[in-house]
Amino acid sequence: MARPLRVEYPGAIYHVTCRMIGDRKRQGALLFRDDADRRRFLEQLSERVEQCHVRLYLFVCMANHIHLVIETPEANCSRFMQALLTAYTVYYNLRHDRHGHVFDGRFKAKLVEGNEYLLALSRYVHLNPVQVGPHEHALLDKRVAALRTYAWSSYPSYIGLQRPYDFIERGPLLAMMHGTRRQQPGRYRNFVERGLAHSDKDFTTTLHASPRSIGSREFRAWIDALHQHRLASH
Repeated sequence: MARPLRVEYPGAIYHVTCRMIGDRKRQGALLFRDDADRRRFLEQLSERVEQCHVRLYLFVCMANHIHLVIETPEANCSRFMQALLTAYTVYYNLRHDRHGHVFDGRFKAKLVEGNEYLLALSRYVHLNPVQVGPHEHALLDKRVAALRTYAWSSYPSYIGLQRPYDFIERGPLLAMMHGTRRQQPGRYRNFVERGLAHSDKDFTTTLHASPRSIGSREFRAWIDALHQHRLASH
């Protein structure tokens, strides 16, 4: 079966997810077996962001999957992700004395409408470490503490608890918080952490409304039309 065509255009924003192949409950199915793996992945992510001229807004590395939110000024999402995943697969197989695929099929990438949808998506992604796993049902203060100290996410750098990554574009999202530059990290922290006590049902509905995009009805229809055009011309 042919792989579905991806919609790519200059300036497109994507929510990208990739999952480790196999059963996540087995040690061998962990995408990151230790912090050395995580550090190497972030090094490779930084390198590919620079090489492909991608704007990386945020990331979260979980035990068996990753989330990225990127903008592609050069309409090269597929090329960027292929380079990143190939590099990590080579490293992972060599280090852990294995061979074959590391990632479970193709990466998933949904196009994202900017502004309010991008902001809501950033909260959804940054909350991922405490929305699943051992922290999912913990008390609110425990979840907040776990979220702020989760090292393998861009969130601590957004809220001023960690030195900013030089390969992360924080400016556009923080600017949506308004106020001065000193106020924006605290306002973003409040925005994200409100999501622990009050779920955003409207955004959750929007998130699952389309297999290809996250945004308004008009944006989803536009992306569907672009997809159909690509199918017809392929």
